Amino acid sequence: MNTVLEDFQSAEAQRESALLAQLFEEHGQLRSCKKNEYIFREEDNSDEIYYVRSGLVKISQSAQEGQSITLFLRHVGEVFGAAEVLIGEKRQRDARCIVSSEVLTIAAPVFKNLLQSRTDVLYALTLSNARRLLQTQRYVEMLISRPAAWRLAHFLLQLGRRKGSTLQIALQLSHEEISFIVGCSRQTVTETLNKWREQGLISYEKKSVFIHDSAQFLSGV
Repeated sequence: MNTVLEDFQSAEAQRESALLAQLFEEHGQLRSCKKNEYIFREEDNSDEIYYVRSGLVKISQSAQEGQSITLFLRHVGEVFGAAEVLIGEKRQRDARCIVSSEVLTIAAPVFKNLLQSRTDVLYALTLSNARRLLQTQRYVEMLISRPAAWRLAHFLLQLGRRKGSTLQIALQLSHEEISFIVGCSRQTVTETLNKWREQGLISYEKKSVFIHDSAQFLSGV
């Protein structure tokens, strides 16, 4: 029963993603962004909705003493920037490209009209936001209840792309940026990665981390 439900949810998520991708390809304008370029800043007017066509975007918020705390990562195929547009507020956070990225943008009035005229688009966006809310809730629970090593391992597995039996993680964030995401010090991130490498759980090569056996990796952390 659980397998059937999971398969249905997976198929539904794929249909939702395909619909949103098609929507932005048909109605969006392509914007090419360089590494570290801001897409928008806090207090900017909310004029557009965004879709990550390639690359990786981080959503961050300023904190005390000028620090910037990374709250979320937006991967290929994800929509962002919709909340402030829909409720008519200025940007609450920064959106910045971690690597050179391509973003499709739809002007706010056009996007609102699409939501009003196409129930399938409204439904797809609602599902996407619901999944994101659940992910955020799980993320907060993880930060509260899990040790730093477990949180770091979970984060790496989220970023991983499977190549055969190996999981490859392009380490496009600095250790300091990773520490903001997983809720620990930069030193803890560095020491934990070095320990895993010494234990043979991971290997490094050209700013990439390789996990050759996911089960062994998880049991070792």
